[in-house]
Amino acid sequence: MTLTSLAGKCIAITRPRSQSAELANELGNHGALPLVISLIEITDPSDEGFAFEHAMKNISQYEWVVCTSANGSQRVAPYIAKDLNRPKLAAVGDATAAGFQQEVDFVPSQATGQTLASEFPLTNGKVLLVQAEKTSGDVAKTLRQHGVVVDEVVAYQTVIRKLETEEIQQLLAADAIVFASGSAIRSFVSQCGARNHGAIVVIGEPTHLVAKELGVNVSAVATASTVQSIAHALGGVFR
Repeated sequence: MTLTSLAGKCIAITRPRSQSAELANELGNHGALPLVISLIEITDPSDEGFAFEHAMKNISQYEWVVCTSANGSQRVAPYIAKDLNRPKLAAVGDATAAGFQQEVDFVPSQATGQTLASEFPLTNGKVLLVQAEKTSGDVAKTLRQHGVVVDEVVAYQTVIRKLETEEIQQLLAADAIVFASGSAIRSFVSQCGARNHGAIVVIGEPTHLVAKELGVNVSAVATASTVQSIAHALGGVFR
């Protein structure tokens, strides 16, 4: 079904360009004018990936590998692609599960780190938690409170991408801006301020919470990270 309310609307997508094509295509199918302006970049962690490489070489010692983002599961995927004896895989949501490029064993009922940790299956084996640099540590803390033996490893870090003056002007003039992470919200506020011309649509409650903390007025929250859910959230804004 075509969301006619999106026709002709300029919608800025702020994820890294490599992760934006599917949403841009979906919005274009509804007649929108997608504009990709990345607010963040995904890079190697501070140790240049040494700890992550070490963990992947010793992955057989773990019963589970848990990823809390698609960036993490995408980095794990090459190391388990041909491993028939790989650990079980857990993902925070469908987008993260897709990053593994194979069937996963556990996805929680809601795509949040806290729900993943709270609903995680009982296990006596070791769990490898693959995360971004500078996380809150809440997922590991909750897992340990439930008696799970957890090793944490950093697979990547998220850094602010410096915007050109023209890009700032385009963001502020867009009919809507889509944010997929708290990091993107922080980058936007630090470079553009908390106010803008158009609507703000965020993906997931954690991103919504960061927006509220920084004084960004959110028009709609996409409850799932699928392109269809995001498009419908945007469509509702312009009805």
